[in-house]
Amino acid sequence: MISPAVATPLVSIIIRARDEAPALRRLLPLLRGQQTDFPFEIWLLDNASRDDSAAIARAHGCRYHHIPQGGFNYAGALNTAAALADGTILVHLSAHCFPQHDGWLAALVAPLRADDAVIASYGRQWSDPQTNPFEATGNDDLFPAHGTPRTLAFSNANCAVRRQIVLLHPFNPAVKIMEDHLFALELTGEHPIVYVPDAVVTHAHTHFSWRGYVRRWVREGWAMFFLSRHRGLSSPFVPTLLIDPRAWVLGYPRVALALARRGRWRLALICAPFFWLRDSVWLAGFIRARAQHPLLARLDTGHLTRVNRALLGMALRGGATSDDGAPVDWPEEWRLKADWSFIREQIAHFIRECHETGMIRSPLLEVGASGQNDYLAEWYTMTTSNLAFNMQGAAAPLDMEDMHGIADGSVGTVLCSEVIEHVQHPDRAVAEAFRVLRTGGTLIITTPYSIIVHDTADDGGFHGRNFTLQGLELVLREAGFQIIRGETRGRTAVRRRLMPSNVFVVGQKPA
Repeated sequence: MISPAVATPLVSIIIRARDEAPALRRLLPLLRGQQTDFPFEIWLLDNASRDDSAAIARAHGCRYHHIPQGGFNYAGALNTAAALADGTILVHLSAHCFPQHDGWLAALVAPLRADDAVIASYGRQWSDPQTNPFEATGNDDLFPAHGTPRTLAFSNANCAVRRQIVLLHPFNPAVKIMEDHLFALELTGEHPIVYVPDAVVTHAHTHFSWRGYVRRWVREGWAMFFLSRHRGLSSPFVPTLLIDPRAWVLGYPRVALALARRGRWRLALICAPFFWLRDSVWLAGFIRARAQHPLLARLDTGHLTRVNRALLGMALRGGATSDDGAPVDWPEEWRLKADWSFIREQIAHFIRECHETGMIRSPLLEVGASGQNDYLAEWYTMTTSNLAFNMQGAAAPLDMEDMHGIADGSVGTVLCSEVIEHVQHPDRAVAEAFRVLRTGGTLIITTPYSIIVHDTADDGGFHGRNFTLQGLELVLREAGFQIIRGETRGRTAVRRRLMPSNVFVVGQKPA
């Protein structure tokens, strides 16, 4: 091992912990004994531990960051680590995951060193079925000893990820758990994530705690809703039926019977109740998230704001310098200053496409951006206005949150181009658009993605919301719309994915 003090580290190992002193005593010597041809550092992100975790970490030369009690969030902690760490590769490791050999670290980061296209890798996790059979269930399928798993099970318990990717696409703090799964689902379609079976750790939860499991299941129920309903992502870990009658009646009792046949009577007795309780708590967490999910759009907006701050900070520090982890060609690839010609061009193209595909219908009401789309009057009976709250002003102002002068069901299409981000209460504005539209009518929204692209005094001033595509779609669904088109655009495929310039959504009022 090359000492982290000798050179700037290539790898920063990130450990999140709370009262993990026994595990750290076992883990840290294993990390110090790793055989590598690169320097690495070790960080402990300590969530107000009451034991000797901090002292043990410092004794082993770890870098230390304290997270106050009540201020911990799994995703937020990893995003903080990305800002603190010096390595260009971040290795996330649970405090109770113990490398099984001294080549674990080198094997885990090898795919990222060999191929610049690979953004992350994750290793095998082995749980002793004699210690905790509930943790071991399904591990052989998710983390096989050889080959490639059938299901992507990217896990922050044992993984490596490029620091620049976390800075550009942070783990989403709106989910309290499964943030790693959401991260992988959002990125793996275009960016490779590699499984490394040789990077194996023993994942040891030796202390069984009903309270700990229930707390985790509540968070998982919320995360399952966020992934499937808010993000619209298809995940193998988010079943269609959170309570499967066949598993309840047949599957779980069979597992209990298998334990009994091996003489593990105590585990056999609690096995079925364990899984019954898990599924019930999952469902309760899912229902709770369903009841509160109007808040998710705001949480999503908060996540977007953090992304923008990270990007802006990188740009202000020079962007391309090696110490901030940005790509060498940062100034060209990740342009933070608005490319207005491209943005306006894409808006015009999108609105014309809506016209050519029959998504616009008479009468057409344009709210908030009078004059920019007047050419549509050639085909539609058209009324234009500007927002009463918009600093641009207009001869015919309109409060989009309360369009009382427009009758119910009297409009064919509402066009809201580069306006929704200026509205103080977007949910009210979208609900008003739903009210004034006829059955089958459409609401067309265009909005910029980045807060630093569209927030100047000569461009409306107030910029109360910034939306990801999923956050904006959620606001429309809440008002009753069906989403018939939604997309982002950017100058390159990578920018469109991670930092687009435009967000476009079309919702239709159903029968």
